[in-house]
Formats: sequence, structure tokens, C-alpha cells
Amino acid sequence: MPPRRRRVKKQRKSHHVILVILLIVAGVFFLIREPGKQESPKKIANISKPDIKKKLPPLKPPSRTGLPRVALIIDDLGPNRKLAQAVLKLEAPLTLSILPQETYSVWIAEEGHKAGHDIIAHIPAEAKKSMKLGKGGLFTWMTDKEIKTTLEKDLASVPHIKGVSTHMGSAFTTDTRAMKVFLNEIKLQGFFFLDSYTTAESIGLKTAKEMGIKTDRRHVFLDNSNKPAMIKAEWERLIKLANEQGYAIAIAHPRKNSLAFLRKALPDNDDIEIVPLTDLIYD
Repeated sequence: MPPRRRRVKKQRKSHHVILVILLIVAGVFFLIREPGKQESPKKIANISKPDIKKKLPPLKPPSRTGLPRVALIIDDLGPNRKLAQAVLKLEAPLTLSILPQETYSVWIAEEGHKAGHDIIAHIPAEAKKSMKLGKGGLFTWMTDKEIKTTLEKDLASVPHIKGVSTHMGSAFTTDTRAMKVFLNEIKLQGFFFLDSYTTAESIGLKTAKEMGIKTDRRHVFLDNSNKPAMIKAEWERLIKLANEQGYAIAIAHPRKNSLAFLRKALPDNDDIEIVPLTDLIYD
């Protein structure tokens, strides 16, 4: 009987050893598999899934399929607060072109920026006819330094600007020396240039391209005539031109008849997509 008990004890001891070995093997296998699970594609996908709440907006808003894009610029803002308020009430992504050093230049730029509009500085420049330019005007008789110094003050007086256009300027924009000084300063400050194209002789667009500046030009003046019938005709011409070339740039002014037309035309518009000027300049 005693020898049999010893055999049973040995068998039990042997079972314990086997059980311990199995537990050790299972533990090692488990530890080896865990890192593999963390590296599995499903885990990586879950970890890297973006937070919808923090998702950044696209660099440019998507275009409405099939519609040509039009940038609508409202020129000559700055001297009149009431007219500027009427412009800000228009429901469209307009581009606000603001005269420098005017009474409401800063206020309009701030309010326009808050509303999401593109802001550009509308720099007065010498015309062929003798015309009053207002504050911050540029003339062809100025020295290089005078042009640069005046322009620096103009640009500093309008916050949030992304680009620059010319107010009048039929003489200034045809002068090679003056335009190169002007555009060099625009380039140094990182702005784009819109040629208002008040004369077909303007070298603004061509020179800006040669200097590597982002640029384009105005295609339609919506309200060269203040008559409602003529404004409507220019709007129709704008639509036609935009369809022909895929996009167009139009300029309007904060005048009573122009604003009345835009208040009616913009909400009912199904022919073109109004976009910020930067969408076209940087496309």
C-alpha cells in the first residue's frame, strides 16, 4: 500500500507541472498576440478617425455644378457709412473694394471681414482727365520714393486686405515706371492685383504677370450708366460672358439704382455663382 501512495503523489505532482507549463505557454502566446492586435488596420483606422466637430473647412467652397463663377466687386467704399451698410445687407459673398484713408475705411473693412467678404484696397491713381483723387492718390509725376511712401500709408489704412485695385488710373496704369514701382510694393506685401481696366491701354495685368504677381482684370462695369435698364443689360452681358469663358469679374458701385437692382437680382439668380474674388485669382 505505501508504494501506491507514492505513485499517486508523483502523478499529481506531474499534473501540476504540466498545468504550470500550459499556463506559461498561454501567457506568452497572449503577450505576443496583443501588440499584433494594436497594429491591426482596424485599430489604426479607429484611432486616426477625424473628429467631425474639429473638421477644418475646405480651402475653397465647392462650386455649384454647371454654373460659371462671377466675382462681384463693390468699388468706392469708405466715405459713406449708410451706403456701406446697404452693401453689407446684400446676401452674397461680395468683394469690398475700399478707398484708403477715408472716414469709414477701417469700419467697413472690419464689418466686411466679420461677414466673410474679401477686402481689397482701392487705390486712387491719376486719370487722363483732370479729376479729384481724394486722399492717398498716386500720380505719374511722383518719384519712386513718393509712390512707395504714399502707397504704404494707403495699404496700412485698410485692414484685412488680400489684394489691391486701382481707382480711376487711366494715366497711371499706362505708365511703365510708375506701375513697376507700384506693383513691386504690392508684391513685397504679398497682395494680388486686380486691374480695374479703366482703359484698354493699361499695362497693369501684363506687368503684374511678368512680375509673378497673382492678377486678373475687370470684365464688366455693371453700372457705367445709372439707368436701371442699362444696369440690367450689363447684368445680362455679364452672365453671357461668364458662360462663354467659364468665369467673369464685375465691378459695381454703392449707388441707389445699383443696390436696388442687386437686392432683387442676387436672391433670384440661377445663372451664375457669385464667389469671392480670391476664388478666381488663386484658382
